[in-house]
This record gives sequence, C-alpha cells and structure tokens, in this order.
Amino acid sequence: MRMLKLTALVLTALVLVPASSYAIVDVGVYGGYSLASLQTEAYTKDMNGWEYGFFGHITMGIPLLFSVGLGGFYQRADATVDINGTDIDATRVSYGLDVMGTIDLPVIPVNPFARAGIAINESYELDTPGAEKNDKKFGSYYFAIGVGFSFIPMTRLFAEYVYNYSKQENEITIQSNSIHVGAMLSI
Repeated sequence: MRMLKLTALVLTALVLVPASSYAIVDVGVYGGYSLASLQTEAYTKDMNGWEYGFFGHITMGIPLLFSVGLGGFYQRADATVDINGTDIDATRVSYGLDVMGTIDLPVIPVNPFARAGIAINESYELDTPGAEKNDKKFGSYYFAIGVGFSFIPMTRLFAEYVYNYSKQENEITIQSNSIHVGAMLSI
C-alpha cells in the first residue's frame, strides 16, 4: 500500500510540473561574413570571407518560457589570405556538437538565444601548390548570441554574432568574428 501511494505521488508530481513532454526538432540554415585572423609564431594575416552552414537540434524545455536544444552543426568558410602580396584562397570546414538556449516568451515578438559548440573535426586548407589539408579533432569552439523573429508559425528569421577560436597544427590559430543571418524551422 505504501508503494502504491508513493507511485501515485510521483506520477501526480510529474503531471503537474510545467514541462514539455515531447521533443521538438528544429533545423536552421545561415550565411554571413567572417572577419578572421590567421596567426602563427611569425605573422598574423587577415583571413576574411563568406561562410555558410546549418544546424539541427532536438529541443526540450518549458513551453512559452524557454527551450534548450542539443544537436549538431556543419559550417564552411571560404576566405582570402594575403601572403607576400598574393591573395590565396583558404577553406575551413567544420562539423560538431551544438547547444542552443532560447527564450520563448509569447509576449515579445523576438526570441533571444545563445549557442555554443565544439567542432568534432575542422579542416583548413590553403589553395597553393603542394599545400596539405590540416585536420584537427576537437580544436575549435564557438559562442554565439542572437535574436530570432517569428513571422509565420514554426518559422523564424534570425541574426547572430559568432566568436570562433580554432587551434590548428603547427602552432596556427584562427580567430574569427562573424555575423550570420538565417532561417529556422521548428517541427
């Protein structure tokens, strides 16, 4: 009898707690411009260019208050580096884990959010004869803050600022500040 009362109490508490009982999937695509610097022991070079990517999450939270999503991302940045007076194309491709927290208050038309992630793998390559592609596991991370605007149900336009730090092989680091705009669909 005591076990039955305890079970009834636990089930009642679970029903009354205001939390979503299902996961929502969201996916987003974005594009933007990155102001980056390529740093070695000998020099620092600007590595600016366009980037694009997408992300997806399984999202949980308290409805009409906040949500937290866990998922993955893919990003590609095509940039130009000036080395000895010559513009050289550079490509960075990364994919990894992404976490996103969003404030979902229905009384405001915008939804502020923060994202953070770590790249499982990032490859970096300069378009020069004999250049090798550098792959680095778990050497890159980023933080982002942004705001989304819901204009039709289940769809948001968003803008975000992203800081990215990447440590490559041979004591090379890449730091970037990016602005992205994109769209997100919640299913």
